[in-house]
Amino acid sequence: MTSTQPDAALREWGVFQATGRCDEAVIAPPIVRSWQRCVAASVDPHRAGGDTGDPVLVLDATQALLITLARPHMEDLYQFVEGSGFAVLLTDSGPLVVEAIGDPPMIAALRAQGLVRGASLREEQIGTMALNLALHEALPWQTRGAEHFCTCYHQFASSAAPIFDVGGQAIGLIGVIGPNASAHAHTLGMVIAVTQAIQAQLRNNMLLAETNDHLAELNAAIEAMSEGLILLDAQGRLSKINSRAGQLLGLTPRSAAGRQLDDLIELPLQLAAALERRREISDQELLFPGRKGAVAALCSMRPVWDRSRRYLGALITLRPADSVQRLVQRVVGAQARFSFADVVGESPAMQAAVRHARIAANSPAPVLLVGEPGVGKELFAHAIHNASTRASEPFVLLNCSAVPRTLLTGELFGYEGGQPGRADGRPGKIELAQGGTLLLEDVGALTAEAQTSLLRVIETQHVIRLGGQRVVAVDVRVIATSNGDLERAVAEARFRPELFYRLSVLTIEIPPLRARGDDVLLLLNQILAVMTRRLGRQVLFAPEALSALRAYAWPGNVRELESVLERMLHLSEKSVLTLADLPQPIGQARPSAAPATPADRLYDRHAAAEREAIVRAGRETAGHLGHVAERLGISRATLWRKMKQYGLTKEHFWQAGPTH
Repeated sequence: MTSTQPDAALREWGVFQATGRCDEAVIAPPIVRSWQRCVAASVDPHRAGGDTGDPVLVLDATQALLITLARPHMEDLYQFVEGSGFAVLLTDSGPLVVEAIGDPPMIAALRAQGLVRGASLREEQIGTMALNLALHEALPWQTRGAEHFCTCYHQFASSAAPIFDVGGQAIGLIGVIGPNASAHAHTLGMVIAVTQAIQAQLRNNMLLAETNDHLAELNAAIEAMSEGLILLDAQGRLSKINSRAGQLLGLTPRSAAGRQLDDLIELPLQLAAALERRREISDQELLFPGRKGAVAALCSMRPVWDRSRRYLGALITLRPADSVQRLVQRVVGAQARFSFADVVGESPAMQAAVRHARIAANSPAPVLLVGEPGVGKELFAHAIHNASTRASEPFVLLNCSAVPRTLLTGELFGYEGGQPGRADGRPGKIELAQGGTLLLEDVGALTAEAQTSLLRVIETQHVIRLGGQRVVAVDVRVIATSNGDLERAVAEARFRPELFYRLSVLTIEIPPLRARGDDVLLLLNQILAVMTRRLGRQVLFAPEALSALRAYAWPGNVRELESVLERMLHLSEKSVLTLADLPQPIGQARPSAAPATPADRLYDRHAAAEREAIVRAGRETAGHLGHVAERLGISRATLWRKMKQYGLTKEHFWQAGPTH
């Protein structure tokens, strides 16, 4: 806002000083309100001025930043008014003068009136002036002559405009002050232009800071990636490479920046072709040169286009093949689940097998587990792995008889990319077992080709994928299982003798269930506990039924025992299974030796456990038979029958002490 005519302003100033009122058609209302505030603050309109500033002003960070931003613009503005008796002032939001440049006579005149660096320009100290009115009204303003409240400033004309930050908050102002006789309305326009330039720079600085913050966040994210990342510009120059990619390729990010990627490393043909054609590739296993020789990595490349389909460059990601394989191992659950604690058996034959297996666990040599189907060869393989130094590494299983012979070699050794129908390539079980154990079930089913390749892997600890030439070093412990016919297969030239000798360095024979005596009852007890817990009901076997189970030959071994027990539990709702409930021919089996006293002991343990469970449930439910039956998962009729069988009455539920 510009000022009124000087004579009219002086006349109205005198009227206001005399009456407290003036013509607001002559004096702008904001100036009138400022005069009124000055009167209320007891500002002396005839004050003589004086040096109220601090020439040794200590700037805070905000003031210093404001000077840094505004000083170049102040100098540009001063060039327009230099030599005409004007000065350019910069204040903070106080307003406090933080910087002043101008003609020496004007600087001296301002100093005489207290308008120096460090001086406060608040209304209650210097009265009405554009240098405080602009901040109060948040508008550009110009005051001339008698529009100033104090007479000592009537000789001046001041023009000022506030400086707003990006949030709209006034942080200071730019003011121009000079002789009233030389004042011009255009001066205010120049001040406004300067403040707008400063505000634009503030916005640019904020955007630059935000951009730098985003760039720092992006760089942090790129560096935190487990993948190697390379960004190329449209000319194929390397514009960004993270540390992971630098480690893989033997490049230093700082020295590699700006150079052609194909000048830095020899690109695999597939990647070079994709870059040339600007076509995306995804998870191609490629071979790159590294500091310590060739490095296999899964490579993806995606061209980058702008909205107008202008090519901007390419983004390349690299994942070391071995880290991908470790991820696959975790995802597919390549871990051994069982230990020697899970092996149930107290028979001499079983204890001997466990003893030999523990010895094998401490050896790096291949192991051959021999035994009939269902004896627990896989359980032993798990236990050997978990007791070895490789326990924390992968445990990978391949059932050689479950894979079509035409696919068996590829499943075991993997295949290189670029093969018909196999463009991406894939590691085999041997590579996936890196550092750990490979279990080959029914190893006798291997094809002649697979036998030859497996022998080479065991002897050299190197594997070559189908269709490839790259030699991959592997560290894998092999455990093989056989139903016991490997020697016949060797004799009939169906299995390579050299491979047999390599695999059978440590041979462990796992006995059939029929040779394990009372282990049958131990296994039955364990399996029954698991199944009844899952079904939510208790089931016992009568002594004669246990004797028959003990006497049966179990040609299917443990697997058959599990199947028989599960079938009986599902087909019968009885809580005590008798001889009549056993399937044929198990029910007809008779002990061939002494009476099956272990069966009697097992039945007694079952009965004692069931009686204790009934008493405990009765005491926990205060003898409420309906709740007891519900807690045990049986009917009330069955509960009454069992209470009668064990000589229990409701009084037993109210007694303290032992449950027997």
